Amino acid sequence: MERKLKFKYGRLALVASCLAVVFAFGVAVRPQSSVLSITLTGQSMIRSDIRVHMPTAVTTISQLLKGDVIFTNFEATVAEKGESATQGRGFLSPPEALDALQALGFNLVSLSNNHAFDLKVTGIQNTLREVKSRNLAHAGTGNTLEEATAPGYLHTPKGTIALVAMASGLIAEAGSATDTRPGVNELRIEAGGQPNESTKMLPAQPGNEPNAQDKQRILQSIREARRHADLVVVYEHNHVFLNRPFTPMFEEELPERLAPADWLKRWTHEEIDAGADIIVMHGAPLIHGVEIYRNRPIFYDLGNFIFNLPPTIVSLDEPIIWESVVAHVEFQGKNLQSITFQPIVMNKIGQGQADTQDPYANNLYLQTRGLPKLVTGEQARYILERMADSSRPFGTKVEVKGDTAEINLKGGN
Repeated sequence: MERKLKFKYGRLALVASCLAVVFAFGVAVRPQSSVLSITLTGQSMIRSDIRVHMPTAVTTISQLLKGDVIFTNFEATVAEKGESATQGRGFLSPPEALDALQALGFNLVSLSNNHAFDLKVTGIQNTLREVKSRNLAHAGTGNTLEEATAPGYLHTPKGTIALVAMASGLIAEAGSATDTRPGVNELRIEAGGQPNESTKMLPAQPGNEPNAQDKQRILQSIREARRHADLVVVYEHNHVFLNRPFTPMFEEELPERLAPADWLKRWTHEEIDAGADIIVMHGAPLIHGVEIYRNRPIFYDLGNFIFNLPPTIVSLDEPIIWESVVAHVEFQGKNLQSITFQPIVMNKIGQGQADTQDPYANNLYLQTRGLPKLVTGEQARYILERMADSSRPFGTKVEVKGDTAEINLKGGN
């Protein structure tokens, strides 16, 4: 009997020991969360299906767009066949332009910008219909204000990414969404109680502040996105710098165009406090600096990526507008792991002849102008050093390494 008991308890001890080893081994080999890579580009003012007009450019552009999440702003509005802007000024794109963006790899798109309303309500509804039919994750416009403010979600094998998108400044009259009207998710900016649409000179003091109602609505959307996603990307298309109108500021090449205004810095911090993991902006459109706040990146402006700009818009013709970077961000779980950059340039001269009668009409010159390609050598270093200089006031250390650059996340940012 004593021998049987010893055997029984000895066997139980052996089983317990084995289980302990299994559990310990399980803890030791449990894989960490996968690294999720996010590529952020400048805005895409795309006017056609570039696969048709510039098939050789597709391979060149695609090489820049690697990752689980690839983001841009669709800087246009969709026009179906036979539709045109009533005033002859419209950044209109056929539905096939969205096919081109998808073919390049884009899977997360903002629709909020000052050109979303170039075809008025029809354009808003066209664009929404076409992105939905392609299952393209998007945010920033809607048939109502609630829909325009709501986050869009991109589900990937490595996690769910939410997008909250808005626009400030140069929004056309009736272009902002309301409870009953389609439009853009507008963040109104006010200076001394007056709306600042960046169309006229306002007194220097008091400074700019976001409209309180818009601010709370958008922060609530970010909080909602935080509850339903692994990472939250917040996009803003901004044209409000100081109290100056946008176009003269660029025509005169004033220094204010080169950096974000103080109100924008305060606002982005509030967005991160509400739950944003990445903030990315366009609108200048040229490179601004990068800030790391609470270990979350703020890309104050990534400039252009595809820039099919009518050649008559000379206010946006200085050389630095045709240069930019593509940002690559990696997260492991909630932890920011790395931020690297590739410099790009866009061609100012397209194929064929520009249309002197209607510079906004789609033609070969416009469709093949402003397409990006990777740049190396001295020009690459110049672009990257300029971004490093713009980031230095935020305490961000951008280290240029040959033809690429990386943010030193361990350097006290």
